[in-house]
Amino acid sequence: MNRGGSQSYESLSMVESTPMINDYGRTILARFDVPAGYERTQLKSGSFGEYLRTLNLKPEGAPARMYDGKIKPNPNIYVSVIDMPISPKDLQSSADAVIRLKSEYLFANQNFDKISFHGNQTKYSFAEFSNGDTSKSKFNEYLDYVMEKVSTPSFCSDLTSVKLKDIQVGDVFVQQSSPNGHAVIVVDLAKNARGEKVFLLAQSYQPAQEIQIIANPSRDDISPWYEAKEGSMLTPEWRFLTTDLMRFKDLKD
Repeated sequence: MNRGGSQSYESLSMVESTPMINDYGRTILARFDVPAGYERTQLKSGSFGEYLRTLNLKPEGAPARMYDGKIKPNPNIYVSVIDMPISPKDLQSSADAVIRLKSEYLFANQNFDKISFHGNQTKYSFAEFSNGDTSKSKFNEYLDYVMEKVSTPSFCSDLTSVKLKDIQVGDVFVQQSSPNGHAVIVVDLAKNARGEKVFLLAQSYQPAQEIQIIANPSRDDISPWYEAKEGSMLTPEWRFLTTDLMRFKDLKD
């Protein structure tokens, strides 16, 4: 992701949370219990949502690491770390985490022609970059390339706004503030008999770091789940509005 300038965000140095965690669960689905009275929503087999819900996690208690191997300070910001190697370059931050997850999903399903993102009115596709080489090493080269080219504002051209009541796994809360903004992605969703919804969020941040499941600093009783309620949504390192919710255009119903 392109760098530069100061950021406008609200950062919490430490977040105390009481996550509902099954220590031996190795996926998002297996590790996190839903709050009382809620059930996970149904997801289509093979969908991006199912991919996110079943992402592998590092063992419980494993720290999130920066691109240079250093441990991320303030571990209470997150509750678990997605088990996915990170580039040794300072690239995977903010919206790059969303780009990474979407790309990994498409690559795993051999949908190579669909791996494409916009940056500064230019389309950066894996098909063009790879020139027929669909190896994992070439894919990793592409990830570094696209993360360098795409900014959060340009990334938003691949998204479309959705209403909070229609939230789905794979949706993204994103703000385009200069220079980079921030984005978090919905990686699980549950609802109760009244139709009220809660969701889990994942993010990377700056400097580049592994993708984490983040805590809910406002609701220790249900953390890391967030309630789908209109208004302001405080995460450990950014304050969003629920009107910031967006969805990939190719996933739009």
